[in-house]
Amino acid sequence: MKHFLYRIFCAGAFFILIPIVFTLLIQGSGERTIEDMNGILGAETEADLFDEDILPGIIANEISMETESEAIKAQAVIARTNCLRAMERGEVLPEGLTKGEMIRMWGQESFSEYYSRLESSVEATKGVAMVYDAEYIRADFYRSSAGYTRNAADFYGNEEYPYLKSTDCRMDLPSEDFLKVVFYTPEKFIEQGGDLFSEETRQAAAEKTAAELLSVIEITKREDAGYVTELSVEGNLHSGEEVRLAYDWNSSAFSFQEVDGEIRVMTKGLGHGLGLSLYGANELAKEGFSYKDILKYFYSEIEFVTQYD
Repeated sequence: MKHFLYRIFCAGAFFILIPIVFTLLIQGSGERTIEDMNGILGAETEADLFDEDILPGIIANEISMETESEAIKAQAVIARTNCLRAMERGEVLPEGLTKGEMIRMWGQESFSEYYSRLESSVEATKGVAMVYDAEYIRADFYRSSAGYTRNAADFYGNEEYPYLKSTDCRMDLPSEDFLKVVFYTPEKFIEQGGDLFSEETRQAAAEKTAAELLSVIEITKREDAGYVTELSVEGNLHSGEEVRLAYDWNSSAFSFQEVDGEIRVMTKGLGHGLGLSLYGANELAKEGFSYKDILKYFYSEIEFVTQYD
């Protein structure tokens, strides 16, 4: 009976001591932080958690399928970089299309061909992302520039994105989006501008002339790339982007002129003008640029890293 109780006691002690011994072995002689434990257990990074299968839908939402192959590859790297950056910062991922949405957009007959092109571009650039100073970059892009891309320092007023610098993009000039002209009657211009104008001006909109309106609008700051960063409306300062959005203009590279009693607004480019021009990237691809050369052209002093190696 004593031997039987002794065996039961030993077995119980064995199972009690196992977790204690295991904990001591992991901790060693000192305490370990959560970060230490992650290293021991194999912490998952953003790249480990990232599913490349979402990239075709994101790329399809961003470019035309008439785009050159190297430019599509460049967009795949942009999409991957922006996804990894967003995951690292706990932000929302870029929006993508579902296969159903792609079929409705392209048609059933073209879907297989186009989707295969997207998958091939993702596979050809598998894991490749852009970094600056060991951090994923903010890979901004847009449809077409005003002839030069913009400096982020001028746009944001800080040096947070040193890789977004102005570069020659005159290959955008033939783009159908490069130049757009819109005419407004004075009344319509005031109506659409809304709070840009005083209550007094809005009340008297029907009596205002184009010359009177343009006399109280002054562009006070314009970047070398052609984009308006500041203008005064009736003595109040506004950013170029604020005014662009109020009127839904193609870009903030705009100018005003009175023509036959109306206000003519001319804009250059389509989009904010920061980073990569989709039209320009496609033109570079036609000239034989590789996807990495295209990206290095628009994002200064970046490096490429490859995940999953």
